[in-house]
Amino acid sequence: MPDGIIGEPAPLTFQPVPTAPREPAPNPFAPPEPAAVPPPARPLEPEEDWRARLQREQEEQAMRELHRQRMARLQANDAAFDSPIVVSLRDFSAQGSGAATGQSQGGTEPGATRPPSALDLYAAAMQAGAGQAADPNAQGAKEGFFNQDIRDLGYLPNPVVPQMSPYELKRGSVIPATLITGINSDLPGRITAQVSQNVYDSATGRHLLIPQGSKLFGRYDSKVTFGQNRVLVIWTDIIMPNGSTLQIGGMAGTDAAGYGGFSDRVDNHYLRTFGSAILVALIGAGTEMMLPQDRNAFGTANSAEDAARRSFAETFGQISEQTVSRNLNVQPTLEIRPGYRFNVLVDQDIVFPGSYR
Repeated sequence: MPDGIIGEPAPLTFQPVPTAPREPAPNPFAPPEPAAVPPPARPLEPEEDWRARLQREQEEQAMRELHRQRMARLQANDAAFDSPIVVSLRDFSAQGSGAATGQSQGGTEPGATRPPSALDLYAAAMQAGAGQAADPNAQGAKEGFFNQDIRDLGYLPNPVVPQMSPYELKRGSVIPATLITGINSDLPGRITAQVSQNVYDSATGRHLLIPQGSKLFGRYDSKVTFGQNRVLVIWTDIIMPNGSTLQIGGMAGTDAAGYGGFSDRVDNHYLRTFGSAILVALIGAGTEMMLPQDRNAFGTANSAEDAARRSFAETFGQISEQTVSRNLNVQPTLEIRPGYRFNVLVDQDIVFPGSYR
């Protein structure tokens, strides 16, 4: 301190530290707690009540189904009355009679059609009404093509068919081959090819069915439209090296990528087409130049020489234009050279008598 006197010390304050509360000790003289009692079990429903409840549920379900059918029938009637196109019920009646005949002959069959209902009438009426609207892109026809194999909802009409023989070539298989004779689409003709690889059975791939070197016999379509660049080819016979023959109907030929038809060289005859157009234009101009001019200012008839020249020019011009204009409708020429590699698409199951020997 500046004055040299030491004062009294300041009092110190001590704060007690809080202690955690202690749990009370259990009382040894307290009575024990009662054990948990499980809830009482639900008594079983009497059989009479159970049967009554089931019957009531069945009656409610039947009433709902009857109500749904009535509503569908009313909607079908409204749609049929509103549609200006007549809905024919002959198909539905024929289906119903066919189904009834099938049931009377031998019970239910997998392929039998179901009897007509109000839903069929409603679908027919809606389809007839939808046909009124303009469909420039033919979407309805596309949907019909996509769904033409769908008969009924639910189970498929055809069951699973087991394999008839271990020597069987299933549909979807391909037969690789090479073209021997060329193709020219100017005229129809027959063609031959040779199988380039061995073909084995579809199930195991161990039985040789069509050996390499077998001959293929087929034909091609010569009807070619403007802008077409692929020729349609089908194969009808397979001739084995041992002399046996297998007729395969008309299986289509595809290229190595799986596209239908063959494509190699295309001759669109542009020189002939445009040359004919130029020739027609020149003939027309020459005909106009050959026509004599009127020499009489008053519009009187010309001389006999002028009339003959006019008649000759007009007749020659018409015949020339008709003759030359035919070259404008020449179809393209599609040419497939020998050695073209392709595949024969198997579209029907083929059963062979055994492995090739």
